[in-house]
Amino acid sequence: MRFIKLFCLPVALLALTACSGNNNNDDNSLIEARPALELSFTTAPVDLSGIAANYAEDVRYGEAERNLFDIYLPDCDDPTPLVIYIHGGGFTGGDKSNGHSNAEGIRELLQNCVAFATINYTLLTVPTAEEGVSSIVAQGGVLPSLEDAARALQFMRYHFSSLNLDPDNVAAYGASAGAGASLWLGTHDDLADADNEDPVLRESTRLKAVGALATQSTYDLLRWEQVLLPITKSLEGVLGGTDIPTVAGAVGATNYLLTFLGVDSIDAISTPENEAYRANVDMLGLMDAGDAPIYVQNFQTGFDDLLNLFLHHGLHALAVKERADEVGLESVAYSEEPAYALTDPSGEDLNSFLLRHIR
Repeated sequence: MRFIKLFCLPVALLALTACSGNNNNDDNSLIEARPALELSFTTAPVDLSGIAANYAEDVRYGEAERNLFDIYLPDCDDPTPLVIYIHGGGFTGGDKSNGHSNAEGIRELLQNCVAFATINYTLLTVPTAEEGVSSIVAQGGVLPSLEDAARALQFMRYHFSSLNLDPDNVAAYGASAGAGASLWLGTHDDLADADNEDPVLRESTRLKAVGALATQSTYDLLRWEQVLLPITKSLEGVLGGTDIPTVAGAVGATNYLLTFLGVDSIDAISTPENEAYRANVDMLGLMDAGDAPIYVQNFQTGFDDLLNLFLHHGLHALAVKERADEVGLESVAYSEEPAYALTDPSGEDLNSFLLRHIR
């Protein structure tokens, strides 16, 4: 593989230099070998139906408490592509164990010599009205959760040799918050920091494909006013308006909105600092033709749960599809909302889409 060759060549040159007696101590002339990742394999939580694969759980990828992942590694001779699952839960709950629930999908990947990982990440704590908002700013909004997902990807890419992975063929998908995190990874510019002291953070965060189930279209929540306008306009008399702070207040989610954006007041949302923050988590704004192809599928919601409707409505899928078409990015999109139905003519499902792009 190209990546492996690029890594092995400098190591070979370093060995030759050492043997030649060259005492040049210039740090730039040295290539640090990557340490082996020690894994303890255990019984997989799903029935693998005889598929030859190893399973490890609670592998640590960072220092934060929830920086852990589980991984299935198929017994294949060649380096394998990788699919990473990111769980949902509104960035306030959920667990990587959710990733094991799709046993059939995991088996299909392993049978095709594709590794599968499911990750945890840092969660937000939304204060109650009685608790106040003093704890919100220090949490940093949703960005630390997204950056954890990026680090998990970088960690697995850094340890590609120990995991027998093909680092050039990695996809990510998830549900709800995990869908948005996958979409953010797929649309954000590469977060690789070539000069970082931590070698993990020098790795690329680019993906070959993204899957987003019950997704949000952007984490610049103010943009939801336009995304959701077809339904909020019809509810304006009940909600009191269509702007997002008003809508959040009407459904009792003001502190959720503030926590998500990392600010302690509605006024702070419009500051230059928060505008820059929102641009950094705006998947619609970040999207361009060079990004990873996107599979998006949102399911039917109902007016009996307005918060769920606003978070997961098919209009989010339509916004992603429309933006992808606008910038010339490949997408397969579905919305199961009766009034906003969207069906891709290919009929392609998620696993088929991911496999098509990483194999």
